[in-house]
Amino acid sequence: MDPEELARIQDASDAYNISGKDAESLSQEYGKDNDPTFTKFKERISRDPAQVLRYARHDAPLWPVSTGQCSAAPPCSTCNAPRTFEFQFLPTLLYMLGVGKEKDDMDWASVMVYTCSKDCEVEEYVEEFAWSQSYSDK
Repeated sequence: MDPEELARIQDASDAYNISGKDAESLSQEYGKDNDPTFTKFKERISRDPAQVLRYARHDAPLWPVSTGQCSAAPPCSTCNAPRTFEFQFLPTLLYMLGVGKEKDDMDWASVMVYTCSKDCEVEEYVEEFAWSQSYSDK
C-alpha cells in the first residue's frame, strides 16, 4: 500500500479510534481497488472526521460500501407518500459511544433514516423508516 495513502487513512482513523492495523485492513477490504463507494465515503467523511450525523433532506445517503444499500423505502404509513432520505448516523457514533469493541457489540456501517416526502401533518409521533447497512454484507 502507498505510504501516503496509509498516512491519510491513519490520520482519519485517529478520529475513529481505529488502530493503524485495523485501518489498513478496512482499506484493503473496502479500499479504492475493491470498492470505490468506500473510497468516496472515506474522502467525504475526512472533511470532518468527528461528525456522527449527516443531514441531507431529500438528497441521497452517503453509502459506506456498495453492498447492502436500500433500494426503496416503503411509503409513509400515514399518507402513503414516498419516503425520502433525511439523515444518517455515521459509524463514528459507535466509536464515540465506546460501542463495537466487544465481539457481540452493535456494529453497522451506517444507519439511514427516511421520512415522509410530504411532511404529512399529524398530532402524534409517526413511525419513520430506518435502514441499517453493515460492512459484513459484503
